[in-house]
Amino acid sequence: MISYLESLFSLKGKTAIITGAGSSKGIGSDIALAFLKAGANITCVSRSEKPVIKELEKYYTQCDISNFEKFNKVCTKTIDLYGGIDILVNAAAVSLPSDDFSDQFERFNKTVNINLTSTYKCCEIVSLLMSNGGSIINITSIGAMTGFPDNPGYIASKGGLRALTKALAEDFSVKKIRVNNIAPGYIKTNMTKQSFEKLELYNARLDRMIIKRWGEVDDIVGAAIFLASNASSYVTGIDLVIDGGWLAKGL
Repeated sequence: MISYLESLFSLKGKTAIITGAGSSKGIGSDIALAFLKAGANITCVSRSEKPVIKELEKYYTQCDISNFEKFNKVCTKTIDLYGGIDILVNAAAVSLPSDDFSDQFERFNKTVNINLTSTYKCCEIVSLLMSNGGSIINITSIGAMTGFPDNPGYIASKGGLRALTKALAEDFSVKKIRVNNIAPGYIKTNMTKQSFEKLELYNARLDRMIIKRWGEVDDIVGAAIFLASNASSYVTGIDLVIDGGWLAKGL
């Protein structure tokens, strides 16, 4: 007998494509693993040659999301395997160190191209292949809503993705596709490793949080399952913020 909670949050029979699912301690890879455990068929993609998490290897295809032709082939192969696509999670993103670029416009442009333009193209490709409605989940950031220093491309790209999500929630509604954001705060991932390991930076960020700890990737996966499942069937165009109270905090 299927339990009430299982029927509400189960992803059994649903098929998901998750981008940015190649690294360990990564939001994309942990969401992919959680979806698998929740019963979904999954296809994982990232630029890495193979995923760090071994359980994802049989579901993995190397693909840079800026290669639209290859991404489209990944989508059609997924349909051939599973009969359709129900969920897209856009977790692929970059945050490029300024020291790696002599031309800061190049850094800005490359960041926006991956985090916003390529993500938009993935949304469009998958939306055309979703025949029975679906759920698109974009991973943004609290940086989409606030100003952070020294990384204007990242902030602009995530802010643009936040606005794009609301636009696509309207545009894709005719196909019964819901589009939502998950906006993480400071989560312990490879992208935030430098801030986490330097005590001064770690404490400065911790001070901004109401819940006095950095987030774990596991703090994100429940929200992703909610937005992918039938439990969120009346939810679209929202920002689901998971930041330990960062945005809510005053003094």
